[in-house]
Amino acid sequence: MSEFALEARHLSRSFGTVKALDDVSLTLEAGKVLALLGQSGSGKSTLLRVLAGLESLDAGEVYADGRLVSDVRITVPPEKRPLGMVFQDYALFPHLTALGNVAFGLSHLGKPERRALAASWLARVGLGDRGGAFPHELSGGEQQRVALARALAPSPRAILMDEPFSGLDPHLRADLQSSMLATLADAGVAALIVSHDTEEALAVADQVAIIEHGRLLQSGLPRDVYRAPKSLEAARALGAVWSLEAHAENGRVETRLGAFASAFDGPVVVCSRPEATLVTPSDVGDFAVVDRRGVGRFLTLKLKAITGESAFITALVEAKNAPDTGQRVALSLQSEDVFVFKA
Repeated sequence: MSEFALEARHLSRSFGTVKALDDVSLTLEAGKVLALLGQSGSGKSTLLRVLAGLESLDAGEVYADGRLVSDVRITVPPEKRPLGMVFQDYALFPHLTALGNVAFGLSHLGKPERRALAASWLARVGLGDRGGAFPHELSGGEQQRVALARALAPSPRAILMDEPFSGLDPHLRADLQSSMLATLADAGVAALIVSHDTEEALAVADQVAIIEHGRLLQSGLPRDVYRAPKSLEAARALGAVWSLEAHAENGRVETRLGAFASAFDGPVVVCSRPEATLVTPSDVGDFAVVDRRGVGRFLTLKLKAITGESAFITALVEAKNAPDTGQRVALSLQSEDVFVFKA
């Protein structure tokens, strides 16, 4: 048994002149959850289809549990891969009950064994009493759990999930995320979750991978990618950032917020996150509050330099300490919270 439930090596796939995947490599470790982040059109759905065996390759190799399942010559069909799939719309068979849907992929077993195993998986996802219900009689959350049980029942090494929580209300989404993680951990199954929701990815993932325009920008532990993004695009993929254009010389860049180290000379982009931007009311501050948004404990401030730079900076501050709109403030940053990228 391989240490990697799934491995992609230098995958490329084009549709006409559009390169949907461009030399993409990633690994999914056994028992781990990997979140694949990207905006619409980034290539994440194509990557999922290639991994599942629903799309062929122009270059590269896919290994499932150490076995070659895709390259330019062969594409092992989805049903012959040790992988499960949970589609965005769950893709339950409308003419089958919840029990029938879960039992569908267990044709290698006798009928009594199929029913017993399907019933046990419905019970594991909290739907032991809903086996006789048809999909249209189930809520969105219940349909999601049936789809998860169906994917896990054949004992795959990994499951692939396409936007599994989209369309669900926030409270139900949080509950399902928690129950899904518990079910996956109990089953010892790895999962690759495709998402465009940063908060969702950071909530469920052991690792994240960021894809844009068919290329993998960065992958690793969520905290490492969040704290040390390799590009402005990767930084934005894991949360809000503000940015300023500047010029670096001799490994340093001077800004109104201080001087910072730069790996590049010449035009650069200096950026940081709103929660790392420290705001202090000051009658001689270089910035002014032009907008305040939010309710509850924290507010988001929109700030602009009194003179000179036209770019806006955002800061996340406690409401009880938030300056008013129009008030002058001083801004400061810790060097470890500043990212400098080549423009």
